[in-house]
Amino acid sequence: MSLLKIVPDSAPFSPEQREWLNSFFSMHLSGQAAGGAMPSAPVAKVPISIIWGSQTGNAEGCCKKLAKAMKERFEAEVIDMAEISAADLAAKKNLLVVTSTYGDGEAPDNAGDLHSALMADDAPKMKGLNFAVFGLGDTEYPDFCQTAKDFDKRLGELGGVRMIDRVDADVDFEDPFDEWKASVLEIFGGAAVATDDAAEAEEEDLAFGKKNPFPSTVVNNYNLNKEGSQRETHHVEFTLTDSGLEYEAGDALAVVPVNPEAQVDEIIEALGFKPTAEVPTPNKKTATLREALINHYDIRSLNKKLIQAWQSKSGAPFLRSLVEADKKEDYDDFIWGRELVDLAVDYPADFDDAEEFVGVLKKLQPRLYSISSSPKAHPGEVHLTVAIVRHDSHGRQRGGVCSTYMSDRMEGEKPGVFVHSNKAFRLPEDLTKPVIMCGPGTGIAPFRAFLEEREATEAPGKNWLFFGNPHSATDFLYEEQLGEMQKKGVLTKLTTAFSRDQKEKIYVQDRMIEEGAEIWNWFEEGGYFYICGDASRMAKDVDKALHTIAEVHGKLSESEAEDYIKKLKKEKRYARDVY
Repeated sequence: MSLLKIVPDSAPFSPEQREWLNSFFSMHLSGQAAGGAMPSAPVAKVPISIIWGSQTGNAEGCCKKLAKAMKERFEAEVIDMAEISAADLAAKKNLLVVTSTYGDGEAPDNAGDLHSALMADDAPKMKGLNFAVFGLGDTEYPDFCQTAKDFDKRLGELGGVRMIDRVDADVDFEDPFDEWKASVLEIFGGAAVATDDAAEAEEEDLAFGKKNPFPSTVVNNYNLNKEGSQRETHHVEFTLTDSGLEYEAGDALAVVPVNPEAQVDEIIEALGFKPTAEVPTPNKKTATLREALINHYDIRSLNKKLIQAWQSKSGAPFLRSLVEADKKEDYDDFIWGRELVDLAVDYPADFDDAEEFVGVLKKLQPRLYSISSSPKAHPGEVHLTVAIVRHDSHGRQRGGVCSTYMSDRMEGEKPGVFVHSNKAFRLPEDLTKPVIMCGPGTGIAPFRAFLEEREATEAPGKNWLFFGNPHSATDFLYEEQLGEMQKKGVLTKLTTAFSRDQKEKIYVQDRMIEEGAEIWNWFEEGGYFYICGDASRMAKDVDKALHTIAEVHGKLSESEAEDYIKKLKKEKRYARDVY
């Protein structure tokens, strides 16, 4: 009998494994498998590397889940991107990449070095590498899944073989990931290991968490800004009693928002539907149209896909010209400051029924907020520090869907909440290490939690907070509590930057430059640096200030300063919680 060549040489198996598989299939197809002796299966499992780029832990969790599913047939290793080089990748045979995109279209902190090395002109060739990429992102951001796109394109340019098309997942990534995982297992020749997934899924559905948010009681909710402030920042306290939910300082709390009823009613009236019409919800149940729009669908965010779907049901000449031109800048200009109600009122659409209408909408997503309390200081509670977003545009008053829910519409409600772990934003395990925290505005949230945690654990390490806001008299968040912490010696140093209390605006990065010599001394003592707040401007300016401090006070060259900051990140002594 001649040996049929069923498994091609390009398949991700060793020569011995290919020979065994070809032998097996040859015997099976010729009808000899039942009566003849089967060849012994090769002992070695197929090696496969699964690398993750993650800021808040989602990508890492996906990789561990994938490795578990592959363990029957593969020798799967899960690797932090910070722990692998481009040269290491070039030596691999099979590679799976799972990465998020962070901040303003950037690679996650742990993926930065690898991303830069692969994008470089002298990046090593990846000939012989089989790869597949999965991206996590949010379509609300312009650079959706950009890091995953970069990895996928560059690995192909360097000679790698793309085994399956890249998948870019929106905020609800679980189902797309499971589909991608199944495709990976199929193309790489494996099968998912038999586990108690069904039992685990049932247990997960019953426990409070992302799939089953806990209906929490709000025990306190008040504005931190004083009268006369142009800002509104609420301190909100939720109970976790009987929820089974636990968190650590540095984690985030997800809050499930509710849309304003008046706006929902205006949309329904404009489209001519009955509020009581039955429609499907994103969680595969049914509800009345009014209830679905209040509790289940996003009626705020517009995007290109929605506008295209709307235009197909609308006779509006402007929308037709917008879609036909298909220019990103035109879409961006139109979307800015508009919501679903603007489409419904100004560009009426003729949907066949309410079900077809909700079919073009996205799911109403929970909003993540950095937790501003330590569980040791407030057992059974979790606190948030929330900037209430309000503005006017196109003749309408607008507001953040979740922030205005907490400030205006949450009284008497039991909002759904769950904890989102952020392992990349943790206090040092060594309690003696100095800690520098930079959190202007609501960026102070995790640092209130850090300081409460340091006080509760009686950590001997020094603590330094940089805080900024427009005016000291009206916008000094947690001023009294911070003052008490200074008196107790918990807060070693407090440096403020109230930008509009003087003629020239002063920001936290300016104060850092002024305090550069002492910041450098804290770094030399093994200090940790944390930043929380706006990714697009403030975080970049603070990062630039750190490089300047390393050059001026560390006497480092520009390239040496860059290497020093990278080293801090790799040692997890420089962590960011930016958005």
